[in-house]
Amino acid sequence: MNVHKKILCFFENTNPTKKETDIALLAVRIAVGLFFVSFGYGKLFGAPGLEGFTGMLTANGFPMPGVFALLVGIAEFFGGIAILLGVFTRFSAFWLTVITAVAWATIKGFSFGFQAEGNIDLLALGLTIALLSMGPGAISLSAHMKKDSAAGGQQM
Repeated sequence: MNVHKKILCFFENTNPTKKETDIALLAVRIAVGLFFVSFGYGKLFGAPGLEGFTGMLTANGFPMPGVFALLVGIAEFFGGIAILLGVFTRFSAFWLTVITAVAWATIKGFSFGFQAEGNIDLLALGLTIALLSMGPGAISLSAHMKKDSAAGGQQM
């Protein structure tokens, strides 16, 4: 294969290998995991904290703002950790997709554009949907545990 074809194949390949897909999923999991761990940590332990986040939910008319603030903080922090590790990925991605969609629709008003705050929510929404549909990939704790379980079952 000549150099021109190799370059075209690299930039226009619509059929990535399993290894390329797994590396891409790992990169997405790291970005999404760190994003949600940092936001969940701020809600639970840092700034704005539960009081600040509850106040924001109250100001935006959410019912039971204290309960939702705690649930969102827990989902973001522990869901982000789960996604980083590659365990309960689809479960965590589902709830983080719901949280992000609600935040984007209600707090940010479906905003997006050159300087709109909603851009990061839209990006997080797309990435959580990707993880929801694809799962954690082979470079994950879940895949590792599945391999160990399969190997253990064959040794009997």
